[in-house]
Amino acid sequence: MNLILKNALYLFASNVIVRLFTVLASILVARYLGATDYGILSIGLAFSSIAGYFTDMGLSHTFIREATRDEKVDLANLVGGHFKLRIIFAFIVSVFLYIIVEQLYKDLYIKKIIYLMAYPTIIGTSLQGVGAIYFQAIQQMHYTAYIRSLSGIVTAATLILGLIFKWPLILLAPVYGFSSVIGGVFSIFLLSKKVCLFHGWNTNLLQGLFSYTFNGFLFMMLPQIPPIILEKVTSIEEVGYFSAAYKIPSTLYQIPGVIAAAFYPVLFRYGSNKQEKKHEQINILQLKLMSTLGICMFIPFFLYSDWWTILIFGDSWGSVNKLLAILSSIVLLQSLSYPLADALTTKGHQNKRVLVMSVGFMIAVFLYYFLGSQFGAIGGAVTAVAVELIILIGFTIFLKRGHILLRRAITVNMLLLVFILFIGKLISVYIYPFIGTFIFIFLFILLTLFFDTDIRFAITKYFKNHYKKTRGAS
Repeated sequence: MNLILKNALYLFASNVIVRLFTVLASILVARYLGATDYGILSIGLAFSSIAGYFTDMGLSHTFIREATRDEKVDLANLVGGHFKLRIIFAFIVSVFLYIIVEQLYKDLYIKKIIYLMAYPTIIGTSLQGVGAIYFQAIQQMHYTAYIRSLSGIVTAATLILGLIFKWPLILLAPVYGFSSVIGGVFSIFLLSKKVCLFHGWNTNLLQGLFSYTFNGFLFMMLPQIPPIILEKVTSIEEVGYFSAAYKIPSTLYQIPGVIAAAFYPVLFRYGSNKQEKKHEQINILQLKLMSTLGICMFIPFFLYSDWWTILIFGDSWGSVNKLLAILSSIVLLQSLSYPLADALTTKGHQNKRVLVMSVGFMIAVFLYYFLGSQFGAIGGAVTAVAVELIILIGFTIFLKRGHILLRRAITVNMLLLVFILFIGKLISVYIYPFIGTFIFIFLFILLTLFFDTDIRFAITKYFKNHYKKTRGAS
């Protein structure tokens, strides 16, 4: 348990700092470019994320599964096979990307932006993934944090430099891919000091890969398809508004995902060995911690969406406030569905996870097209929240004891959230938003620590052990 919390803190601390930098840079880019150019940039980002995913195609899951299955596993063979498969996938993806983009777009400017962003991302993601997943599997996640952090810091720093010198979009776009390559080179450098990249091969990495590939594809596509579909049914300006508002929750809900990454190898170990009781205990704690984080990030943007919109994007983006208030719910819903999805995967029920994600994906495509054409960005925001809610319900139904697990884990948090929102709606207008944000978050955390004994015990135990180790070392 202490190792899980230690790894979670490593990843959380690095990601929070880096996310703050990258979000700030992205916000400045949105303000600088305006809604139309930012809409084009969002399409390029969507294609980059999709292409980046296909260099993995679920290999990260099969690698962790094999690496945690047996203490005597030959990690060198696993790493060698992982690296070679990534290179093969990257080449195939590069070819398909060109074919698809040429078929979908006639505008030379949009195609150029996509290529400048996507091809470097393919290279960088391939190299980053090999090292980051290795260190996650062996639970040395401070190295994973270093790799992710470097890429994010380079992105933010280069974007800010571009804004200072007033670079056009054609120069800002490649920054995202370039930073990914830097992170990839650093990843390979760290990994090469541990194992040989070219040694051996392990066919077990391909066992069950399709189910992980398909599920991961659906999970990755959900936040990427909005700008692609909305661009076909509404204006580029509406795409820009939606993408700007969606940037906040889509970045924030990756922070609870950091907690999930720390729990994932342990859940796999207990799930593979059929240790049901321990698996459930770990999963409940994961749900509690992630939902607590999700609520802390949901509260300020729900209560003070008007103020945050003007502060972040400026007066010209005032129409984004309603979108932000709606989309902030995604952070909360994701913090609940993540642990349930991990429970299904680590207990060998990946097919059920794929089924839920497939239904969610099909509904998303239909609703983004229909509501987007009718209501523009607002329709996209409603669709995003509706799909996340459907996925959460699906995971709860298909997971054995899912409703019991959810009830045991989040009842206290949900009751406290209702209380905070009720108080917030009554008195938030009398408190300056910046101060109110900290007051309501602090009040929620304080009440959570008071009423939830599991969280209080886990955190207290971690800091007691850390204090003992520190005193012992001195």
